[in-house]
Amino acid sequence: MTAALREVQRNTLDNLTEDDFKRFKHRLRDQGQIKWGKLEKADKDDTVDLMVQVYSTGAGDVMLTILKKMNHNQLAMDLERDLEELGGQQCSPGLVRGDGGVKVDITADSGGMVDAPALSGGSPMPQQGGDDNAAEEVIKKKTSLKLKLREHLKKRFSFVHQESGVSNVQDIYTELYIVEGRTDGVNSTHEVSTINMSQIGRGPSSEDKQQVHLANMFTDGSATKVLTMGVAGVGKTVAVQKFVMDWVDEKANQDIDFIFVLPFRELNLKKGERFNLLQLLQLFYPNLEDLENIPDLSECKIIFVLDGLDESRLQLDFGNWISKLGEKSSVDILITSLIKGMLLSSALLWVTTRPAATSQIPKECFNFLTEVRGFNDLQIIEFFEKNIKNPEKAKRIIDHIKENRSLYIMCHIPVFCRIIANVMDKILEDQSKEESTKTLTALYTWYSVSQIKRMNDKYPEDKEMSAKEKGQLLVKLGKLAFKHLEKGSLIFYKKDLKKCNIGVDCGALKAGVCTQIFNLESASTGEDIFSFVHLSVQEFLAALYVLHEGVQRANPFPKNWKEKTSWLFTHSRFDLFKMAVDKALQSQNGQYDLFVRFLLGLAAMLEPEIRSPLKQVLPQLAIREESIEKTIQYIKEKIRKDISPERTINLFHCLNELGDNSLVEEINR
Repeated sequence: MTAALREVQRNTLDNLTEDDFKRFKHRLRDQGQIKWGKLEKADKDDTVDLMVQVYSTGAGDVMLTILKKMNHNQLAMDLERDLEELGGQQCSPGLVRGDGGVKVDITADSGGMVDAPALSGGSPMPQQGGDDNAAEEVIKKKTSLKLKLREHLKKRFSFVHQESGVSNVQDIYTELYIVEGRTDGVNSTHEVSTINMSQIGRGPSSEDKQQVHLANMFTDGSATKVLTMGVAGVGKTVAVQKFVMDWVDEKANQDIDFIFVLPFRELNLKKGERFNLLQLLQLFYPNLEDLENIPDLSECKIIFVLDGLDESRLQLDFGNWISKLGEKSSVDILITSLIKGMLLSSALLWVTTRPAATSQIPKECFNFLTEVRGFNDLQIIEFFEKNIKNPEKAKRIIDHIKENRSLYIMCHIPVFCRIIANVMDKILEDQSKEESTKTLTALYTWYSVSQIKRMNDKYPEDKEMSAKEKGQLLVKLGKLAFKHLEKGSLIFYKKDLKKCNIGVDCGALKAGVCTQIFNLESASTGEDIFSFVHLSVQEFLAALYVLHEGVQRANPFPKNWKEKTSWLFTHSRFDLFKMAVDKALQSQNGQYDLFVRFLLGLAAMLEPEIRSPLKQVLPQLAIREESIEKTIQYIKEKIRKDISPERTINLFHCLNELGDNSLVEEINR
């Protein structure tokens, strides 16, 4: 019988990956009867031998219990079936205690009974009366902590900061189109270019991937380590807010004991410091001071949400990890250990990221992949109907974007819907203004200028800014945007603002052009973290800065002293546009695609006969017709050459921004 049991257990362990086998050994150690010194270097055969030596006929039960805790439900079912086929002797219900410990009959050697405790360290369990009292005390502590956690999360995640003010996430949330799996490979094009009508779900079809509903991601037990991808602004962070608030409001996932959200942009602030896991959690959740009094966190159902992997500045080395809750290490190693499943291996994990950053974590660390694709057609309509209170105005906005394909495609990104709703809600009363929002650049121009103008309306305590000062502020924000665009960064800190001579209390930061997105208060350094409301806003302001520098006879593109000096004496506006086009064509990941569209679109908008709100704050940006025409011809020459389809499509977009459709008409003929 023992030989058969060993064979069943070996076959079961053979189905575990190396990482899962390590987690299994950690769980086995936590049972308290086999020391880590024996388990650490044990292979699968050695582990089976140790289990049979210590647990005898209870070894099957121990393995079954651990597999269930690891959420290997199918493997556990197979093991249970195999044990029953052995005669039911290896899987007796009487062997497993309610606390997860195991009663082991070792009469063959000693005639005695060993009562193996569930907690690590081998501490004996109290007698029955003590068990009841201790269990009741643990339940009280857990309930108290859950209430405190809900209170903290409610304060932190209830509201969404929009350009029009603060809204409750439960009131304005529109369900996102989320699918199982991901698009093939890591796309090397600009994220906006990946949004197309075939990718967005117009409705159910046989070709659609399985749709995933946010509240159900962890409900069936098969998904324990989830990676969610999506382009910038597609709604990943707001989805996290919704998931958390549904738990807080007791609408979903009530089997979960604790949800801990650890955004990478906040973790960055703790890089270089050392904590154990409980200390890190108490840093982010200072009202959970009793967390360390929960005797075994592995018995709790916990979800760790690591939001924004693409914003991480941590060094995630998956060959370096820890497994003990009380062990101190760097934040980098703590997070790596959580993701790898070596630290609190029973915990559920949810990581969100932009697609390009997925390579930072080995794919083996996840057993469920999802992709947020933004809004489908029906959800776009629902968004505007929810956020524009006037039904007639909402319909006009929907009709307007449907007439402009490039705008409509971008509306599948939720944050872009927010921007267009903000702009169109204000300008629909003026037909001439409505006509002037036909291009992407025009829309972003109205948006940016309106945000600067509304500072004094919303914050009257601020000193009234002149039109010139508002223009200067736009340029400063543009410099910040361009410097970080070159770095591929979406976030920045106070020191970055100061380098661009932007005051951290500036009204623009409050108004929505550049939003203060969180303050960790006393739980961390208290340092604020900023970001533009969307990558496309950053790209627009970066283009505005480059255009402004060109007018001032400066050029941000050249890097060495010789190139910068040469530019002062021999340059033209066309040279600036040519360099921008070349820079976009040379970019491997499409980093400058939208930037160059905005740059050329701004050039066209600033011609003398074009009505543009930008002229009110930056009147010096006058564009000569000759530079526009030469740029159009240069782009057409590039299109006729052998370049990638992605770059070709973007150049057609550039021509559209410049108001030239002759090549499209020529091709159509």
